[in-house]
Amino acid sequence: MSNVAKKLREPTRVRKAGTVVTNPATGLDRIAAVRQIVERRQYAKVDGVMVDLFSASAIVAVYDALKPENQAKFREAPVGLMARIAFKLVK
Repeated sequence: MSNVAKKLREPTRVRKAGTVVTNPATGLDRIAAVRQIVERRQYAKVDGVMVDLFSASAIVAVYDALKPENQAKFREAPVGLMARIAFKLVK
């Protein structure tokens, strides 16, 4: 197995520069990764997309405000779409 294939299968890894890279398997893992960005106050890469603290906090704020059935739909979306939705709803 090549190093690239191995890295794609790892759920979370830290690059040499300190950037956390997360490839979540479920929606709950994706939300946990975004919450971790807010807790650490540091950007990270989730689903291949760099997420900064401002975007992560908007995603978490919107996710927490949603009803449980809508939370399930929201957390299954890719992080880029989550951010676009969050910024439309935060206004």
